[in-house]
Amino acid sequence: MKIFSSTVLLIVAILLSPIALTDTLSAKQGDVSDVMAVIEKWAELEHDLTAQAELVRDDRVQIGGGIRQSNQAENLAVQLMRYNALMESWGGEPEMIVRIEDPLVRVYGDVAVASFMRLFDIAPPGERANNTGAAWFSMVLVKDKGEWKIAHHHVSPAS
Repeated sequence: MKIFSSTVLLIVAILLSPIALTDTLSAKQGDVSDVMAVIEKWAELEHDLTAQAELVRDDRVQIGGGIRQSNQAENLAVQLMRYNALMESWGGEPEMIVRIEDPLVRVYGDVAVASFMRLFDIAPPGERANNTGAAWFSMVLVKDKGEWKIAHHHVSPAS
């Protein structure tokens, strides 16, 4: 009888292990999709920095242009100041298209690491559109209360 129950347990374990693995993989795939949705939304909101900041944690660290900024509130204030001055110098909002190319996302529980190329095209009012700009981004996102938010990002020019 003992051999029979051990055999049955082994067969059940073998049959159930692919199901357990599938659930783990599908949850991870769902997280990858959710992380990509945040990144895509972040790119779409490049013209609305206040709305974009809703996707960012208060403790975000941003590295770019040779500096590190660790105070998200002050960073947003500087970004808004620069953006508003640029809009004034251009005489209004530009037409802007931002795209995310070649994303790579790894999920480690409630932390995700993403890297991608960000392409952007801008056409200021009454001016020719710029040549496509490109930059490499890496981001760390943290899942808190079921919601992914950007905790860190680093940008480097693409060459």
